[in-house]
Amino acid sequence: MTATIISNLPVFVVIAPLFVAFVLSTFARRIRLVESLVIAVLALGVLGAGYLASLVLMQNGIPITYSMGGWPAPWGIELVAGSLSAFFLLLVSGVSLPVALFTVANMTHEVGGSVRTTRFYVLYLLLAGALAGMAVTNDLFNVFVLVEVATLSCCGLVSACKHPRAAEAAFNYLILATLGSALILGGIGFLYIITGHLNMGFASMELCRIWQDYPHVVWIAGGFLLVGFGVKSALFPLHVWLPDAHSTAPSPASAILSGLAVKGYMICFIKVLYNVFGATLIQEFALDRILSLLGMVAIIAGSLFAVAQDELKRRLAFSTVAQVGYVFLGLGQVNVCSLTGTLFHIASHAVIKSGLFLAAGAIIAATGKTRISEMAGIGGRMPITMAAFTIGSLGMVGIPLFSGFIGKWHLLSGSLTAGSTLAPLVIVIGSVLAAAYLFPIIRTAYFEQAQATDGQDPGAPQRIALILLAAGVVILGVAPGPFLELASRAAVELLAIK
Repeated sequence: MTATIISNLPVFVVIAPLFVAFVLSTFARRIRLVESLVIAVLALGVLGAGYLASLVLMQNGIPITYSMGGWPAPWGIELVAGSLSAFFLLLVSGVSLPVALFTVANMTHEVGGSVRTTRFYVLYLLLAGALAGMAVTNDLFNVFVLVEVATLSCCGLVSACKHPRAAEAAFNYLILATLGSALILGGIGFLYIITGHLNMGFASMELCRIWQDYPHVVWIAGGFLLVGFGVKSALFPLHVWLPDAHSTAPSPASAILSGLAVKGYMICFIKVLYNVFGATLIQEFALDRILSLLGMVAIIAGSLFAVAQDELKRRLAFSTVAQVGYVFLGLGQVNVCSLTGTLFHIASHAVIKSGLFLAAGAIIAATGKTRISEMAGIGGRMPITMAAFTIGSLGMVGIPLFSGFIGKWHLLSGSLTAGSTLAPLVIVIGSVLAAAYLFPIIRTAYFEQAQATDGQDPGAPQRIALILLAAGVVILGVAPGPFLELASRAAVELLAIK
């Protein structure tokens, strides 16, 4: 019985949210039941992901595999739950639950009507299922399918608000995301042409054997995948869809888009990059130097754009562009320490940015103000909200004892190990710039005289969600323990170190 449960866990964590998403429309006018079902399935996902992560840790990284339909690889679709999969599943479930909790008794007002709210939850669960699928799939075409499901879900979430700007932002996102999808499909197609496999393991073995016969095709495939996933991940200068999407979407949608959706695309890129191309080909084709350069440019450019914004959600959106740069910089260093830092930074930023966007949404909903310059004194009127925002900001800057410090420290150490002198400098400058665009918000909220008396902390579910995410920032900074262990093991597995 236990063995059956374990062997089916990889497919269960994907199917459960997708199944509930399809039955939610049956209860469209019973919004409390819909919210209860969403919270229940996401809570179940937390338990499943936690159990899976504990199994992977106890088995010293030995993956749990599931062959769809009983067909073994390479003929069938294979799901593999190893250290990287367990790491990302734990992140998806751990962030999506508090974000969903924030929406309770709140979304009907924001999107209008029980039917539209149910539609929002359907898209939310479809996205959660797609992200879980990205974590466990070992099939290249499945990667494309799951990326498309996530993209379309995100478009729907962005357009959920009853505002013309939301529809425009969603349409712009759809156009650019479609371009990214086409490039991803093209890259996968080229890999299939020369390897004859869609299973990542078999494709990697064949690619290592024949790449010297098709160097130009490998270059094209790698370039297509880099640009395609760069668009999806909002890598500078392919980020142009992100600021409008974040500033017009409902705050929970912004939180899940920046906190998890972008991270899902990154995880897919990491899996294809390291599980198919491998560290040897990454360095052979100079992809490591390209990734590092793009990452450093993104850190500086995204931070400078963020400093220039007065609209709160746009500042947070450009901050995401900068934080994406850290991930690509770490991927280009090709060593265990940098990859560990990259993965931990993905987790840290997911928790931090989700909390920041939810706090921003609570402030905007309570005051009607969207600009930072209009938020003087809000800290005294919304103490819990601003406390959560402050903790997230400290984590984003990388202050010790907060989660952002752990990832940046490993990235810094890994860059020095790789012999880079510029990368460590950019990492430090990025943290200074993060302080430059986040600390003024805190100063305005706490130390400037209030210009109005409106605004108060949101309801109990929203406060609990903010507290949970803020606690996550502190816990990951003080006791990173199992999460850091999973990230470290995943880095070793990605580099194929025995």
